[in-house]
Amino acid sequence: EMCIRDSINAEYGDQIMLKPRVLTQVLKQTTSHGVKCSLVMDPDGSILAAAGEDTSNSKIIAAIGSNIWKSYELHKPGSLNFLLIDCLQGKVVMGKVSKLLVCVYGDDKVEAGMLKAKVAALTEYLEEPLKQMVWK
Repeated sequence: EMCIRDSINAEYGDQIMLKPRVLTQVLKQTTSHGVKCSLVMDPDGSILAAAGEDTSNSKIIAAIGSNIWKSYELHKPGSLNFLLIDCLQGKVVMGKVSKLLVCVYGDDKVEAGMLKAKVAALTEYLEEPLKQMVWK
């Protein structure tokens, strides 16, 4: 297992910057056993990092997933921990980490529990480094 928690962020003067290449390496570790892609995005669906064998649909998944997440958050702010979207061609699981969203999607043969476990591991692993980031 690669331990790169300390290198996700870089300090430049008094600012802490995100290292996208390292973040992509972390995401890549989740792309096995039917998982096609993993993403980190802002709440508006803009992708900060993506990794996997099939990132062609990432923008669409990020846009739809973030809109569904925001819809739930409007009605019960802070109550959503995970979101499962079951589609015809696969499953999507999302979770919140700091002020960002983590998304993992796989084919229709992947168990939803496996995707949720990967999202839970990502959110736990990325929480501390991403909490240090300054968000506008």
